[in-house]
Amino acid sequence: MFSTIVGVIVGVIVAIPFTIMPIKKFLSPRNEKKFYSLTLIPIALIYIGFSYYYGNLTALHAEIVGVIIFTVLALLSQFMSSWILVIAYLGHGVWDILHEIFVKGISDGVPWTQVPQGYAAFCLAYDVIIAVYVYKRLKTWAIDNKV
Repeated sequence: MFSTIVGVIVGVIVAIPFTIMPIKKFLSPRNEKKFYSLTLIPIALIYIGFSYYYGNLTALHAEIVGVIIFTVLALLSQFMSSWILVIAYLGHGVWDILHEIFVKGISDGVPWTQVPQGYAAFCLAYDVIIAVYVYKRLKTWAIDNKV
């Protein structure tokens, strides 16, 4: 429970003062959208690192599929609708929670990568905050793309 609370607090801190505020200040709206799209890729790649770190290579195939899915969503959000980015961040939050739930033994048939305690809470908080922020910036990004 304590690690979950700490994870949420750290997720909020990383999302707002360490991501949203400096990116909004230093990048144009067009580049801001690119940043959030491309950030999805390393966020998904982290699970491959966890798979190797914890020696759970049976889950590697699922993690590679996850990386492919989030990479495709990131690229589609650049060339199609920015709404895809909102959905992708919320989807990644679900991906995080699934790791937390299934690693604790609810699912026997599907191998899932172990994650550090509190990581799912951290990542869920980060993903939801970024998704909400991206949603609030959709109109600004649409205007900037027309200029």
